[in-house]
Amino acid sequence: MNKVVLIANPVSGNGKAKKAAQRCASILKEYKFDVNIELTEYAGHATKLSKQLSNSYDIIVAVGGDGTVNEVATGLVGTTATLGIIPNGSGNGLARHLKIPMNTEKATECIVQKKVIALDAPTINGKYFFCTAGIGFDAHISHVFAQMDGRGLKNYIKAIFKEYGSYQSKEYGVRLDHQEIIKQKAFVMTIGNAAQYGNEAFIAPTAKVSDQQLEMTILSPPNLIKGAIWGIRLFLKNIHKAPSVKTFSGKKIEISSSEKSVNGHRDGEPDTWKYPLIFKVNDQIKVIGVSDN
Repeated sequence: MNKVVLIANPVSGNGKAKKAAQRCASILKEYKFDVNIELTEYAGHATKLSKQLSNSYDIIVAVGGDGTVNEVATGLVGTTATLGIIPNGSGNGLARHLKIPMNTEKATECIVQKKVIALDAPTINGKYFFCTAGIGFDAHISHVFAQMDGRGLKNYIKAIFKEYGSYQSKEYGVRLDHQEIIKQKAFVMTIGNAAQYGNEAFIAPTAKVSDQQLEMTILSPPNLIKGAIWGIRLFLKNIHKAPSVKTFSGKKIEISSSEKSVNGHRDGEPDTWKYPLIFKVNDQIKVIGVSDN
């Protein structure tokens, strides 16, 4: 496992990802790794690259945020190559779950150590996600955030305060492993493969990336005080213990609605899906990390 290729978006963070890839490559070469760098040219290119390069390289490293990680990991489904991560995004949810350091040099050391962990590869209507996916207010924010100038936690919080008062919760039906379990109006419905959105905000604290199970968190429509408490609980890793918060675990989760389609989020990136929404776990890939929970 000494042949490594780093995949980075050259325009991400005004060149930050490209510089991180170059620094990582320099360190790996000191450890006698055979290293190359590939730069993406368009959305979805990282998936194409990782799939093609999986035949020639042992470790395919995503240098960037959860969106880049998603693209690279998607290309590795069905291959024997191992995913590596050099976190360089605004949230870095999967990297944080795996306890990969945010510092490029220290994250590179994880690749050197090569501790391989199984990583579930669930899908939402056939599209892979590896951290979280869902609908509701957080999905709405991901669509708003995508249209804003600049990234980062500050802008994300700004979008939350701007949209919170006007967002209208909707009613959904949920089936868990083919059995109908609930119908209710919900503010947030998040499916977690990993435990957090990113930035240490834990929406599914009990999630493990290797257990072939999905963790569902449902937040009912809140008032201002309840919403603030939930915000605090996200960072205390105990939102699942809050009154009026429902959690479920299963291999397949189906969400229905009277509407035809919905704006969702998948690993932090905005997406749009047609109902019914089917989240399920069938595949696994290999990833280099420190811990799987």
